[in-house]
Amino acid sequence: MKNFTLKLAMIGAISTLLCACNGFFDKDNTPTPTPLSNFKTELNTHLKWYSSVDYGIGTDYLKMTPAIDDRAIFTADKDGVVTATDKTNGSTLWKVSAKASLSAGPATNNGIVFIGGREGRVIALRASDGKEIWNIQVSSEVLAPPTATNGVVLVKTIDGQLTALATTDGHALWHYQQTEPALILRGGSAPQVIHDDVITGFANGNLAKLTLRDGSLQWQEVVAVPEGSFAIQRMVDIDADPVVYGNRVYVATYQGRISALELSSGKTLWTHDISSFTGLTVDGQRVYVADASSNLWAFDADSGTVDWRQTQLVARNITGPTAIGNYIAVADEAGYLHWISKQDGHFVARDRVNGFGVLATPVTNNDVVYVLTKDGHLAAYTMG
Repeated sequence: MKNFTLKLAMIGAISTLLCACNGFFDKDNTPTPTPLSNFKTELNTHLKWYSSVDYGIGTDYLKMTPAIDDRAIFTADKDGVVTATDKTNGSTLWKVSAKASLSAGPATNNGIVFIGGREGRVIALRASDGKEIWNIQVSSEVLAPPTATNGVVLVKTIDGQLTALATTDGHALWHYQQTEPALILRGGSAPQVIHDDVITGFANGNLAKLTLRDGSLQWQEVVAVPEGSFAIQRMVDIDADPVVYGNRVYVATYQGRISALELSSGKTLWTHDISSFTGLTVDGQRVYVADASSNLWAFDADSGTVDWRQTQLVARNITGPTAIGNYIAVADEAGYLHWISKQDGHFVARDRVNGFGVLATPVTNNDVVYVLTKDGHLAAYTMG
């Protein structure tokens, strides 16, 4: 299973067992990507600019999604290069080396850029010029993007620990930890902050609501229960970032389900069996989610019924979806950006970003879609 060799992190004693089974795991059972279908273009899209920003992630499975502030879009590569790019024209504002192998981020808030590393380093840079503000050690590798707000940066590490750090100097404010399985996907969902609360998912399939001030637990819900005889079958990671919309939380797990929960209590409102690790997005009407087979689904946000399903991207390893206007945009491993109608899921446009492929979910800002490729190129697309 070639896909698993790219995505799985092996921890503790289970790594010995997996290494002893190389013949099984190295067998390439990867399905053939669905050929691209022809369709009538209904949406005019334009490449605003295309820029080389860093060296990318290569063959590593790292979802290094860009971060945006009022002026710049920030990117980071696996070798430690962090770049600020002018979001209007694609010119480089600054580029620095973090002098560490990176595996998560960036995130930005209040003039600071935060990144996380393979060796458990969390680094804060000044957004104006890239100068290091602080550099601290946390418990283990950081795979989930940091989340920063209200003077706090939240960092979730591969050992299941969530740490709140002060944005000013990086000192620890509180810790919260859950026991993670021995075998997990190589990734992690970013904590979500709503008002004074934190919503965070874990690789054991649990979703928790904490108080931002001190990390105290308000509620915890089991979104998916591990099943099966083998560790791979029992993986139920929450790798797609939970989404808070109104008074609800929407969350999806690998080999589990998508669920809508009441924000105040954690009460489950509806569920649907699905496997997802890339991402979901929500508007007032629907929840859009990419599943592990690269189907794109639209669920009614209130009832959980399926409104439509786009099946013509199967095995193309699509990113999580991002919403822009009346459309959903997803990119794929072959480097295509697909524009899809929110109404019924049909294709309306397609762009080729480059031939190296895309892993990070595209991000939107002021009606512009930004796409970061695996080889470190950043493209900006507009509509109209």
